Amino acid sequence: MADQSSQNPPDAPEGSATEADGARRLGTLRDELSRIDDELVQLLAARMRVVGEVAARKARDGKAPFDRAREAEKMQELRARADDLAVPRELVSDVFGVLLASSRARQRTLLLEAEPRFSIGVIGGTHGMGEFLARLFRGAGYPVTAMGLDSGPPAAEVAASHDLVLVAVPIAQTERVIREVGPFVRRGACLVDVTSVKKAPLAAMLAATAPEVDVVGTHPMFGPHAGDDMDRQRVVLCRGRGDAGFARVRRLFELFGADVITADAAEHDAQMALIQVLVHEKTMVLGSVLERLQAPLGRSLEFASPVYRAELAMVGRLYSQEADLYADILTNNPDGTRVSALFAEEARRFALAVQNGERAWILGRFREVASYLKEFAAWAKKESDAILHDVVRHG
Repeated sequence: MADQSSQNPPDAPEGSATEADGARRLGTLRDELSRIDDELVQLLAARMRVVGEVAARKARDGKAPFDRAREAEKMQELRARADDLAVPRELVSDVFGVLLASSRARQRTLLLEAEPRFSIGVIGGTHGMGEFLARLFRGAGYPVTAMGLDSGPPAAEVAASHDLVLVAVPIAQTERVIREVGPFVRRGACLVDVTSVKKAPLAAMLAATAPEVDVVGTHPMFGPHAGDDMDRQRVVLCRGRGDAGFARVRRLFELFGADVITADAAEHDAQMALIQVLVHEKTMVLGSVLERLQAPLGRSLEFASPVYRAELAMVGRLYSQEADLYADILTNNPDGTRVSALFAEEARRFALAVQNGERAWILGRFREVASYLKEFAAWAKKESDAILHDVVRHG
């Protein structure tokens, strides 16, 4: 019979054969992980090579580096595949979110390398959106001249000497500046504005320039704090005059990663009454109420739900920026007046219901609005879940 004392029981002392076997097994597993990691890196390298080929094809075909619909479809497929393999969806979303961003950046680099350059003049290019665009275009090798109130050549000189002339001044000053510089823009060039209203600036550009000057209205739907590119950011373009200028401006924004959508000026301004006037006014009112209450915000965050944290973050974000910008947004869109009045009317009615304890009215109004929003319910739930989940993860 074998000597059982030579076999290691479960509680064998340190240095036993069982511990040695465990160490060898751990080492084997680590080696396997290293092999898998190396394979992943090789696959990433192979993927980036294909990305380069895709970029070359897009350059030949004049396509944009970012296709929002295609990317959303691909991410949905990957999440479904993760479910099949019992891999956490969150992990797949995080990994491929970074991977797709890297792919877009690589495509942008390769597309820009093959793109012909033209000169760009930015009037109001030393501050805000103008400074952001001037820096972005200059960094990609475009000849850029930027001027501001206290620096750079005169505005008329900038307007007269460039292929693309961007007016990036405060909304309240845009029409005046357009009238001053428009006559100097040379034939064959293109005049562009970047304000958040479009009807009045477009009309001013058309009136102030020669018929041979192309005109395009643009509205970047993000602030100059967006980063070092326009990756996945939306830019609205409104036609003014000339197909060549419109195509050039569209291509320029797409090369830097923007998701370009087109609209006429009237539709744009009506949409901005909702997207900017209504939303910013609501956020400003929330901040104003908090200030009137002298609410203890730090203490409130200790009690906060994810929804409150997200709302408070947006209030703080808005009030950390320039007052002039938001005052201009609220007061320069003619379509905003009606929307603002309706907001005030609804707020007063809800306040009255709260004051009088009109539970039945609140229930009825809630159900009416819920019915209106019904077709958006699935999207809204998914979108808000993602936002709130991120707040919880990082907050």
